[in-house]
Amino acid sequence: MLKNAYKKRSLHLHSWLGPVCILLVAIAVYTAHRYQSAVNTTQGDANEIGNRCTFVNGRCEFLIVGERAVAVFSEPAETETSITLTLSLPSNITVESAWIEGVNMYMGKVPVLLEEDSTGAWTGWFMLGSCSEPVMRWQLRLNIKEQAAPSYLYFSTQR
Repeated sequence: MLKNAYKKRSLHLHSWLGPVCILLVAIAVYTAHRYQSAVNTTQGDANEIGNRCTFVNGRCEFLIVGERAVAVFSEPAETETSITLTLSLPSNITVESAWIEGVNMYMGKVPVLLEEDSTGAWTGWFMLGSCSEPVMRWQLRLNIKEQAAPSYLYFSTQR
């Protein structure tokens, strides 16, 4: 008699096991989606102008101290290729340092060697290492003199 009671209870619990597992997976997927949406929102949009931007057709417009700045690649970003970066910044802005880091995979810090020319534009070059990721996302960090927050410029390379 006791075995029958346990057997009925076990069958009853097993009938609920499938729906409960599906519910838990759905909650996990929903939570992951909400988290990913929040991360994407904080990274900024390609059309949004601020101290972050994403390169579109080798060009990126952003704000530094409320003034418009433009970054341009000499050619599409590719690994193991020397790429020239030109920054058109407001005249009172000085770049302290700049480097590139991998976003979706750690690739170290790639220095961007920038110099100001006689017209006030900053020009420099960098070379990215190859990566095993099919699409690698990068961020160029610009540290500006007397500005607390750096500017982040995002771009991608493909294998």
